[in-house]
Amino acid sequence: MNQLAKFGIILGIICLAATLVLALTYEVTKPKIEEQLKREEQAALKEILPDASSFAPKTAGGIEYFDAMKDGALVGYCVKVTGSGYSGYMRMIVGIDTKGVIKGVSILEHQETPGLGSRINESAPGEKAPYFLRQFRGKPAKTVAIGRDVDAITGATISSKAVTDAINKTVSEFLDKVKP
Repeated sequence: MNQLAKFGIILGIICLAATLVLALTYEVTKPKIEEQLKREEQAALKEILPDASSFAPKTAGGIEYFDAMKDGALVGYCVKVTGSGYSGYMRMIVGIDTKGVIKGVSILEHQETPGLGSRINESAPGEKAPYFLRQFRGKPAKTVAIGRDVDAITGATISSKAVTDAINKTVSEFLDKVKP
């Protein structure tokens, strides 16, 4: 057997072993990752609609949402929103009351540039909620806009607009399907 074939077989075995280790690691960590994502989602629900005591998951026309209930009465909705920012996708939850007014926004996951687009989810020292997301509270979800209702983050206008556009589009579709 020549030297080139021998090295090829050795490299193939190393690649196969690495693939198996990665696959095994993925299978072992997948349930833990999913559980952590569920915990973060539940924390976000309670943060954006603190008046609600329970959240019932539902789907309307492909849009996932939660009915926010307090003492058996509907107090609002938490709508799962996915948008496309500058560096990739963003997953967030928007809490709205039954009239479609935003009560809170929480970004669960994003791929925005650190130090620029990632500022959409950063809080100033001593503050609990990110400044950018606090601006959405009390605004109508269907018509909230950069420049009129919400100030964009300097240097991250694409990310700021992506959040606003995703909220407009998804919540408008949701309200058209649910008709509160």
